[in-house]
Amino acid sequence: MTLPTESDSAVTRLIIVFTLLASLAGITLGFRYYCKHRYAKQLGVDDLLLGISYLILTAAAICTAVATRHGFGQHIWTIPRPTQAITAAGIVFIGGAFVFFGIALAKTSICLTLYNIAGKKWQKWTLVFVAASVLVTKLLSGIFIFVSCTPVQKRWNPMVKGSCWDINVLCRYWSFSGAWSAVTDFALVVLPWCIIWHLQVKKIEKIVLGFVLSLGLLTGIVAAIKTTYIQASDLEHDFTYAAADLVIWESAELAVAIIAVAIPFGRLAVQDYFKRKRARSAGNATSQASGTRGTEPATSESTMVRRDVNDADDEMPLAGRVLKAEANSGVRSSTVSLEQFLREAPEMPGAWRESGIMLTREFTVGRHRRDASE
Repeated sequence: MTLPTESDSAVTRLIIVFTLLASLAGITLGFRYYCKHRYAKQLGVDDLLLGISYLILTAAAICTAVATRHGFGQHIWTIPRPTQAITAAGIVFIGGAFVFFGIALAKTSICLTLYNIAGKKWQKWTLVFVAASVLVTKLLSGIFIFVSCTPVQKRWNPMVKGSCWDINVLCRYWSFSGAWSAVTDFALVVLPWCIIWHLQVKKIEKIVLGFVLSLGLLTGIVAAIKTTYIQASDLEHDFTYAAADLVIWESAELAVAIIAVAIPFGRLAVQDYFKRKRARSAGNATSQASGTRGTEPATSESTMVRRDVNDADDEMPLAGRVLKAEANSGVRSSTVSLEQFLREAPEMPGAWRESGIMLTREFTVGRHRRDASE
């Protein structure tokens, strides 16, 4: 085994990783908010929880940067003054407790997102159980930091008189919490496929949507890796250095959870972009074929013709169109897309959601002006 040297330091690694995690999570979360505002016109409770989780991630990055100025990331025997190591340990322990809470909120947000499109009771109850169990286990992980020592400062300051639980007890529970978190992440990979597979949409749509909703697999992998860094002996004897990788992986679990739940809604913008592009191409092709002058470029709003729906229905919410279609001789509208289902599912009647979506073909036409001479 190679013994550590005084030149070993995790400070640079900490700064780089936290900068990348905070940046990527912030970009994807901002894109989710943009898509929800642009296409759904409203934000939900899951968006609020995700926003709080990101604020916690940002605070953790700031706390880590401050802790490195007091010696965090360096071997404890290389830190000039013991008080610096104590300050660094205190910041890391307190910040870590809030990161546990942030992970719980992020995964609850994932469950809420899936809950809104789940059509069967067992799916909903499974999501409730996953959210509740993760929330409880993660909250206890943070609470145990503060109740495991009397007084609480004893946890990071050995010079304070008092008593503490054995560090092995904490590490064993943290390992269990991390393992359970990984198990629930893998469950949230399988569940979206069960939810969307019976929808009456094209198979390629199911595959793509199932893939983007299953990015929680990455969170499960990170959670599993994190548990391998929970070593009681290292944390007890060289905390300022040994805890560096543990802090990185703990925060990475939070960041990846935010990214995994934010990416699926970005698909709405991508889908809209290609629809507009196809509509313009169709309009230009129609204009060239007609051989007329002064052709007006077609856009997705002006050229998308929907069957069984008039122009006034284009602006009608999905739930309203469903009710209107059911009132008209029981004929359902053929304009429901998978994206509309995702963003408006909470407003839809339960019977409609559980019975699936009938997707028919869409076609485009171009429009143009004719000269008076013609």
